[in-house]
Amino acid sequence: MESAFPEVVSRKRRRSVKALAPGGACGDACGVIRRVFIGILLALAHPSGQAADWPWRGEVGGELQVAALAELGLKWEIAAGADGLVARLRRPGIEIDLTLKTLKSGIWAWGIDHGTVDLAELWPLARAKLPPAAAGWSASGKLELRGAGTLDPAAGAAGARGELRLTLREGWARSDELKVELSGIEGDIAVADLPAALAGVLPPGQEFRIRRIDVAGMALGDARMVFGVAPGLIGRVSAAELRMLGGLVRLKPFQLDSAKPRVTVGAEVQELQLGEAAQLTPWLIQSARGQLRGRVEIGFDLTKGLLQMRDGGLDIVKADNAEFRLAPSPGLLTGNMPATFGFLPAKWTWARGVGIRNPAYAPLKDIEMGRAGLHLEKFLVTFWPDGPGKGRTATIHLKGYPTDRSLVEEVVMDVNFHGPLTEAMGFGLSQQGNLSDFKFTIE
Repeated sequence: MESAFPEVVSRKRRRSVKALAPGGACGDACGVIRRVFIGILLALAHPSGQAADWPWRGEVGGELQVAALAELGLKWEIAAGADGLVARLRRPGIEIDLTLKTLKSGIWAWGIDHGTVDLAELWPLARAKLPPAAAGWSASGKLELRGAGTLDPAAGAAGARGELRLTLREGWARSDELKVELSGIEGDIAVADLPAALAGVLPPGQEFRIRRIDVAGMALGDARMVFGVAPGLIGRVSAAELRMLGGLVRLKPFQLDSAKPRVTVGAEVQELQLGEAAQLTPWLIQSARGQLRGRVEIGFDLTKGLLQMRDGGLDIVKADNAEFRLAPSPGLLTGNMPATFGFLPAKWTWARGVGIRNPAYAPLKDIEMGRAGLHLEKFLVTFWPDGPGKGRTATIHLKGYPTDRSLVEEVVMDVNFHGPLTEAMGFGLSQQGNLSDFKFTIE
């Protein structure tokens, strides 16, 4: 059947135009583009129901200007060949190739055969448009976009069918201000409902991973989150976990509203290594051995960048090898204890030092100076985000006994932390500034 539309006068000639933001005017050039695309669409809607014989040959291209990213400078090019269209988007950091081929009755087959985005190139532009919290961050990574399906232009957005996959590899981010670095960031997004995806809806099963998180001298790792996005940009997390201090922290399922990004979620802590946790309080504990487990509630407020332990606690797993050794702390246990019990009047200065030796003094001195350890019976950490009383953040209740229990049966210590959670966890904690109400008993 002879086409009702004539071919472009010069098939090899390139027409370059500039695409303006919506509402702009581009004169004759935009008129040319409109006529070309209308001709292509009508040619695709061939009444015979068979693959249309393309009436158009040639190329058209220009630069796409996005109002929100005026510096983007994205070059575009569309080439019409014998079996369809090839569209290319190019700029430093972006390479996307999209193919469109006519099938029958005006239906197109589309495919993204090559799509890459270099975040290192685009981050400086994107950061300026993100919330102020992103201002101090640097980021890089490689995004890959692949997809294929069909498109019915007559049905509008609802006519898009197929599958789209987005992968992130070699991701990295750092904030010098917050002293946080994320490395090994990966993500896998797959959608089959394209109209829903264009509206911001993602089905469950999307995955995001971070191999390592360095924060304030502590390394976290193997973070993993499985999620979806419901209508209204409500994130629904079905699984989330990370490894820290040699153990595993697993969050219960939760959802987060992008309009009100605040949530409290329960977490289960397993096999937390006491030796690694002790490194957060080197002024209190020199070394330790054992495992902690428990349940806590964690509060997130993304608008303020806050993380809080809301409730819960950790307790030591019963084991014969659980022990700890105090950091050298002169007078911690013996400060109010005499080395000898005097029995002569104090006014007899010449008799000072004469008396009965206190048998518990020496073993306690060895314990407080870190020369002797204690076997742990209890090591309980309790979080108090709003108290109770005196604004305590957390408490540690510690109960242990020396190897030789003939002189000292057990030592019980209670330590109260004050101030923000990050300080209570050792991020900037100072013994003088945030540790108080230290109490111990000896039996």
